[in-house]
Amino acid sequence: MVMTREVDYALRCVLEIARRGHAGTGEIAEAQGVPTAFLGKIVSTLARAGIVTTRRGVGGGVTLARSPASITVLEVIEAIQGPFTVNYCVGDPCSCDRSDDCALKPVCARAQRAIIEAFDVSFGDLLDGSTGMEA
Repeated sequence: MVMTREVDYALRCVLEIARRGHAGTGEIAEAQGVPTAFLGKIVSTLARAGIVTTRRGVGGGVTLARSPASITVLEVIEAIQGPFTVNYCVGDPCSCDRSDDCALKPVCARAQRAIIEAFDVSFGDLLDGSTGMEA
């Protein structure tokens, strides 16, 4: 599984805003190497999800809607691509007629839990360097 470029850009956008507190989309785009037009779409999606707020005009820009400590990496991922599931059977058992007796379902469920746990880190933790994880 590979994160989409849109998810990658959204994560970097939120991290940049968390670092700065407030920034214009041009500043974010330049600092993170994100195409400005694409960033506008991402910021709109993040605003609809209640992760960022935007304001036009003088003194405008993008800010986090909540503290960095209350926004998780998983929340941003799901705002962009929808609920995270390793396989359909884990997210919606009714989507697979073999779900009840599938030997792979527990493996997929375990992988799902591990990935969700890994992404359940706040941007506050990322800024503090207190994720407890090494790359």
